[in-house]
Amino acid sequence: MATRAHPMGQGELTGWPALVRRTHLDRVWLDALPESLAQSVMGPFTLLLRLTMGWIFLWSGIDKLVTDFSASGFLVNGTQGPLGDWFQSLGTNQAALDVINPLVIWGQVLIGVTLVLGLFTRAGLFWAAAMMMMFYLAQFPPANNPFMDDHLVYILLFGLLGALGAGRILGVDAWIERIPWVKRNRLVALLLG
Repeated sequence: MATRAHPMGQGELTGWPALVRRTHLDRVWLDALPESLAQSVMGPFTLLLRLTMGWIFLWSGIDKLVTDFSASGFLVNGTQGPLGDWFQSLGTNQAALDVINPLVIWGQVLIGVTLVLGLFTRAGLFWAAAMMMMFYLAQFPPANNPFMDDHLVYILLFGLLGALGAGRILGVDAWIERIPWVKRNRLVALLLG
């Protein structure tokens, strides 16, 4: 099946790709796929991934918020490897737990909100990846693989969502990016999308 290149900058795209601001990555994706497939699959799939990951974080944080959550059990009993002793010492230190517990709970809630709403999406994805990296390091090496586990897969997925500008697809970021001050401020623009 032959593919057609999208006329970037020449005319308007319709459908889901019109909701995504044009970037180099968009051109690579859209040029590699047949136009109808790119328009019908890429946007909805990206939105579904963003909403799915947002719900996972939001629900996990809310569940911890309404139950008697403490990271102590995981830190003391679920950590291993080269950093295991350090994580275990954090699990027995009440001052450390007083900081870690709210960071985990509210971190998950806020990450979930950013992804579900598409609001400061890249910032939320960055912190989601940072949280997954801490969970990965606490259990390194993985029990069933020399190095790869679900935490690293999540990190890769967060990178992909950030590169695709997932917050621009039916997200608040698409509207925020239209503000003239935001257009001029590169740092703010990097946190969006």
